[in-house]
Amino acid sequence: MMAVRFLFWQGVFGAALLAMAALSVPAAVAADAPRVVGPIQVAQMPALLPRRFDVPESEPLPIDGVWMISTIGKRIHIERGRAYVVDPWLHMFVLQVQPDMVVMRNVRQTGAGQYTADDLPLAGPAAFTLRPDGNISVQVQSVLGPLSYDLIRQTADDPAALDAEIAALGGGAAPPVEAPPSDAPPAAAPEPAPGGGGSLADCKKLGIDPATGDIVCND
Repeated sequence: MMAVRFLFWQGVFGAALLAMAALSVPAAVAADAPRVVGPIQVAQMPALLPRRFDVPESEPLPIDGVWMISTIGKRIHIERGRAYVVDPWLHMFVLQVQPDMVVMRNVRQTGAGQYTADDLPLAGPAAFTLRPDGNISVQVQSVLGPLSYDLIRQTADDPAALDAEIAALGGGAAPPVEAPPSDAPPAAAPEPAPGGGGSLADCKKLGIDPATGDIVCND
């Protein structure tokens, strides 16, 4: 989002104007104290970026939280559809990237672990890919060509939501285990012996019940 080189297009233009102005305009007209760069005094000025209170919020996202830009070691905060600066930095000795300046807006989710945004300094689209290690790979189609960097996780606004998003990258929760179907037919119950009794092996003397015709033991 906001690596120093990502503001290059502003820096070149701003540096040219300010270098010329420094040769003819007193330093008192500068927004801040001038900085000595070689033999020329170059006045610093804020980067031309909106403040976070000027950019409307959208719905919260799992990646809302504080992230560190890998290329410069500075932090930004992704929050409800926009990303703003936490740690200030200076670009090209001229442009002050200040806290609360918005560097990304229209941050939205397009799939599991996939997000897009509008990069304001580069005036181009950015694509985020949340990785299983919890960090984000960023690809920007900038006016200078494709650029890439990582966002290193610092703190999450909703740790549970972010952890669930990371877990979903591996295919989500496993489906419940079901018992495999059995092809064997159920065992048949044994048939009772005639007369409802048990074995006739212990009978010492057999007879026939004239009423039922069943075999009975006379013992």
